[in-house]
Amino acid sequence: MTLSLGYFFIFVWAPHPWSWQGIDAYHELAKSLARGEPFQTTDVPWGYAYYAALLYRLFGEHLWLPLVLQATLNAFVPWLLFRLVAPLAGRRVAALSALIVGVFSFNTVYASTQSSDAICTALFLAGLLLLARGFRGNRFWAFAAAGVLFGLVPQFRPNLVLLPGAIIAVALLVRPRLYTLSRIAVFAAVVAGMQVPWIARNYRLTGLFLPTSTHGGVQLWYGTLQVGPYLESRAHNPRFYFASPAFSYTSMSHRSIVISAVTRECIPGMVAPAAMHYWTDRDPQRRRVDPVPHPILSNVYEVPAQPANTVLYYFFIQETPTATFLTPRGGADDPFVAFISNDHLGDLDVHDDVLDMFDLVRMVRHVAWQEPLRAAAKLDLTRDGTVDGADVNAYVELAAPEMLTNRPLPAARIEATPDRATLHLADGSWIAVARQWRGRQTDIDLSLHGQLAPALLSRTRTFTSLTARGGSGCPAVADVAFNAPFYLGEPHGMQRYMALAFDNIERDPAAFVRASLYRAVRLFVVRGSGDLSTTQQFRWSSLVYAAGTALSIAYLGLFAAGVIVAHRRYRPLLLLLVPIVYVPVTICFVLTNMRYTVTVQPLMFAFVAAAVAGALRLDEPTTGRYSPR
Repeated sequence: MTLSLGYFFIFVWAPHPWSWQGIDAYHELAKSLARGEPFQTTDVPWGYAYYAALLYRLFGEHLWLPLVLQATLNAFVPWLLFRLVAPLAGRRVAALSALIVGVFSFNTVYASTQSSDAICTALFLAGLLLLARGFRGNRFWAFAAAGVLFGLVPQFRPNLVLLPGAIIAVALLVRPRLYTLSRIAVFAAVVAGMQVPWIARNYRLTGLFLPTSTHGGVQLWYGTLQVGPYLESRAHNPRFYFASPAFSYTSMSHRSIVISAVTRECIPGMVAPAAMHYWTDRDPQRRRVDPVPHPILSNVYEVPAQPANTVLYYFFIQETPTATFLTPRGGADDPFVAFISNDHLGDLDVHDDVLDMFDLVRMVRHVAWQEPLRAAAKLDLTRDGTVDGADVNAYVELAAPEMLTNRPLPAARIEATPDRATLHLADGSWIAVARQWRGRQTDIDLSLHGQLAPALLSRTRTFTSLTARGGSGCPAVADVAFNAPFYLGEPHGMQRYMALAFDNIERDPAAFVRASLYRAVRLFVVRGSGDLSTTQQFRWSSLVYAAGTALSIAYLGLFAAGVIVAHRRYRPLLLLLVPIVYVPVTICFVLTNMRYTVTVQPLMFAFVAAAVAGALRLDEPTTGRYSPR
């Protein structure tokens, strides 16, 4: 039944909106790996990408190949569950468990798209079965083989990386014997050994300890956005806009800086290499860097690692026999400005080099409450000798000119009270600043609707660009990117999202705790909606989500009943609660949905089977232990 359903969902109709290719970019990663290219991300672990790449390399780039194999592996789940449950609760409960998982498993749905869930579940159950065999038969090989599988599992589902530790802790509590310790040590050593190559690779690239991926940072931030009135959707929380940083900066101060650019052909038929010149506020001596060709980023320019709290200035110059071309056009008089700092939310522009959102906030506070204004001469954008509402309007026009149409629009206006100043913008959006301000980007409030207010959070331009004389009309380079390689951008993004997350938690820790407790239960329930920004919409989606909600609530209730039945009649079955409880405990504080529980769903079905067997009196006369051959 499982195999038939899996193939039906692949080749006939799938109850999900994703194609064979899926939504996690595994297909593109697998294609590059099959061509012999390195693994170009730290955002997802390597397991599924290498699985698909191996099939592409051996049999060609056929999207259905990984799906057919994972549906076939998923068909072993009922058998694995039967073998696992039978010694714990008897053959009838085990058979009923296999039947339920064969028909209702969500893994069978995910097996019809390029997703890691089905393979992870098969590996996970096989690892549990080997551990059970090892404990029953006191076999070293079983513990070693289980260690291999549990070492692979986190490379498919990163949230399971700490599960071996939880299993070891429970095993030591249940069977604290010397021979158990030696075998558990084998299991732990093999699990750790399986993780070492990936951890070493990530450390070599990023300088950080990353046992799985960098995606946990953004997931935690998403979880902190789904609190209070936004419990069901982060998309409606205006703090979502703080994802955009106020500056071009990096927190990877221990790594060299990589700037990429594409050289322009300013003179037809002549492409001269563009050099980069840079200096810092710590070392004003100008240095030249020549480009190094790169297969993906065209040309790259590498700057030695700079200490935290450094300002970097750079520009590009292309010299030909007849002309010189610059980017920016002002060259050394108007360079690009970037920052090296671990302060993800504060004002990094210590030398007032760029016009940024912190300047806007200070201008609003100055107009509203006559606060002293830093760099007032620079912020007098209208050059009338004072900073007032006209300068605030000038700021908006300079920061986001393309968002202001030619037709007359109401000027931005400031509405002030003793405790709060609100900047109302032309498109109806607004930015509000409290009188008590700690100098963080996240200390402001803004409207959810309208695009101008969110845009101003991350728009910058150098003050020198307002007065610098431009050079030749052709820029030396295009598509300039600061620290674009994945091994620099993704770890930096993780650190920024962590800072945003802790900032949200600090503002209302009680709301975050309540939301986490809610998600610990909500994690096991499918819940869709008609909101395009919250839930994927597709044909018949309302029916599919309604069915998923009803089935998941029913099985959650039966699972709870099954736990009670197991406590009374099948005590050994309660050991399966360890991984089931582990999942919500370890991820309830991040963005979650029911997909995160499908790995342990077969174990929950074992308790459902116990409840059904008890209710229908299908139990064996004596549960007796079943010893598989």
